[in-house]
Amino acid sequence: MTDYRIPELDLSTRISLGLELLRPIPEREWGRATELAEQYNISRTLLYKLRDRAQEALHPAFLPEPPGPAPKGEPIVLEREFIRRAITVLSLVKGSVRDIQRGLELLLGETRSVGYISETLQEVGRAAADHHNSLRLPLAMLGELDEIFQGRQP
Repeated sequence: MTDYRIPELDLSTRISLGLELLRPIPEREWGRATELAEQYNISRTLLYKLRDRAQEALHPAFLPEPPGPAPKGEPIVLEREFIRRAITVLSLVKGSVRDIQRGLELLLGETRSVGYISETLQEVGRAAADHHNSLRLPLAMLGELDEIFQGRQP
């Protein structure tokens, strides 16, 4: 616990004094600060310092905040690779190059030319075809996966 210079003024007493002096004058009796200073044997300057500290502590707690929980998420970094992935995904949703261009503009605020989008789609298509062609299944597995072979009725 903190040791105060005036032991009678513990934390709860300081809080109540600060809150008492935060009340506006019409609600607080005239001369109340002098009365409290005499009661606790402290200066009115200390009382007003306590009031200021209470106000500084309470003010941020009662500032308006946007409603609801804070949104979770991380900022999107618009790098070249991210734009390439966005173009690829948007082409799957609707295949028009102009629609992909509009989608990039509306979603990410990025402006790309029709030629850039078209080249990116061709490049990604070639990479997908190369990956597909690199996959080789053993002939035995192809036979097991064949519908005619599975139905036993060639």
